[in-house]
Amino acid sequence: MASKQLTVHAGNHDRNECPVWAAADGLDAAASYVARDDTTGDELPAQIVPGCEGAHLVWVVPALAAGASRTYTVREGFGQGGVTVADGEHGVDVHMNGALFTTYRYAVPVVKPYLYPVIGPTGEGMTRNYPMIPDVPGEKHDHPHHKSIYVSHGEVSGADVWSEVEGHGYQRHVEFLPAYGGSGDHVSGPVLGAIRSTNNWVGSDEQKVVEDERRFTFYPLPSGARLIDVEITFRATAGPAHFGDTKEGGIISLRVATSMDASDDGRMENAIGGIGEAECWGKRAQWLDYTGPVKGETVGFAVYDHPSSFRHPTYWHARNYGLFTANPFGLHDFYANPGVDGSHVLPEGGLLRFKYRIYVHAGDTAAAQVAQRYHDYITPPEVSAAE
Repeated sequence: MASKQLTVHAGNHDRNECPVWAAADGLDAAASYVARDDTTGDELPAQIVPGCEGAHLVWVVPALAAGASRTYTVREGFGQGGVTVADGEHGVDVHMNGALFTTYRYAVPVVKPYLYPVIGPTGEGMTRNYPMIPDVPGEKHDHPHHKSIYVSHGEVSGADVWSEVEGHGYQRHVEFLPAYGGSGDHVSGPVLGAIRSTNNWVGSDEQKVVEDERRFTFYPLPSGARLIDVEITFRATAGPAHFGDTKEGGIISLRVATSMDASDDGRMENAIGGIGEAECWGKRAQWLDYTGPVKGETVGFAVYDHPSSFRHPTYWHARNYGLFTANPFGLHDFYANPGVDGSHVLPEGGLLRFKYRIYVHAGDTAAAQVAQRYHDYITPPEVSAAE
């Protein structure tokens, strides 16, 4: 029976419900594992994730104080719960611990793929239902192209792949790829699930302007919070791709439930201390957290921009009416200066990469430790072989 001991080093930051990845050398990629905390005796689900640079073992560390280390004995065994990713009626369903979390909707007549619904830690949907469900009492009916969580931009080589007005473009699903190498398409497991796909961005004439490869990785956390890691790579495979300077866009975009709108009882806060639209819209920040009530309980979405993303820290197109997007291109709007040009030309054959983490949490920004948990993403704990 294969086993090994690994030590997790918290580093400079407290860790709470923090995913850790370690090389899976010496472990059987076909086996199931648990990571036993050698201090408490708790056994945590662990998962082998294949990859092009070797397999990794992944588990979630419940709590570890800054400066501390903890050793885990990894052995074969089965953890409870986890993520199941499988085809469903409306797309690819993602279940966490047996309950639907979200569905990746991609098939025609979808204009561009999106995640909907998004069920939060209180068991309620946290994104607006309109226009997918058009008659939910109390919901706003503006901007029907704001579909839950999606990827989009308003001017790509002349194509409008943001709005759904006459003459708009589309994102056409091409295929699913093995999410983390290996065989098969989607990944399911006791710690995480993942979806990876390619999509052609086309104008209203269906002529391709650029393509993307996107991967969504889903983690259920012990508290009921969730993480979605988003990786998006654009490839200029139809000639140079021009990303225009417009506020109408967001490489990752969210439309929160109407009850969360900052124009009512909601609130937005960013990494530099900005609060509300006046201090967040058009500003650069490493993260933005949008919180508010859903059926009487405070919940929120924090979006973290990874330092490897193009033009990090990103600019935010964040509105009191419930939209917020990471948009690194709309500079002449954000600076209110027509002399500023935020457009970017991706040369033929070139790549443009973005990485984000969406933290779906209960409580307000402080209670959810949004600032602290950013470091789980950009400076995760180190893992070494136990001595």
